[in-house]
Amino acid sequence: PLAFAILLTGAILFGAGSGLLFVYGSDLPAVRALEDYQPNIVTEIYADDGQQIASFALQRRMLLTYEQIPPVLRNAILVAEDQHFMEHWGVDFPRVLMAAWRNLTRMRISEGASTLTMQLAGRLFLDRSDRSFRRKIQETLLAIQIERRYTKQQIFTMYCNQIYLAHGNYGFEAASRFYFSKPVGELTLPEAALLAG
Repeated sequence: PLAFAILLTGAILFGAGSGLLFVYGSDLPAVRALEDYQPNIVTEIYADDGQQIASFALQRRMLLTYEQIPPVLRNAILVAEDQHFMEHWGVDFPRVLMAAWRNLTRMRISEGASTLTMQLAGRLFLDRSDRSFRRKIQETLLAIQIERRYTKQQIFTMYCNQIYLAHGNYGFEAASRFYFSKPVGELTLPEAALLAG
């Protein structure tokens, strides 16, 4: 009788979980859209002598390649946002469990557990202001799909070019030039930590 009850409970939980995944995953956007990832960038106008005279942008962004992101900034981002980025496959389950426990003991949502990949998925495909369970499940499913399709370096680079860092700045290169008047390659450790935080 006890074994039957455990099996029945397990089957019910498995069925409910599968149903939720099917319902929340059925209307997800295609991750293949990232193959044509073309974010808005700054339009710059130069005079005949090569001097910049104006720039226009809805989103101030200057694209970086992975190689252009200095190790000091890479490490600062990973420490601040997702310490296990190189090990997980889109979802950091120990971090999710810890955040859920802390939120449960505090009786409010005070801590999140989004990985860099989940943040990227949410920013590109979903409304991140929506804090519903449905959006979180969709973000998780998208993150897993992104991790299956792209390398860690590609994901990290997309994140570094997509993240909003206030005052109309998208991506770390635009933010570095705005806040410190220098490219990311010249950032000091304190400056990199401030941007990453």
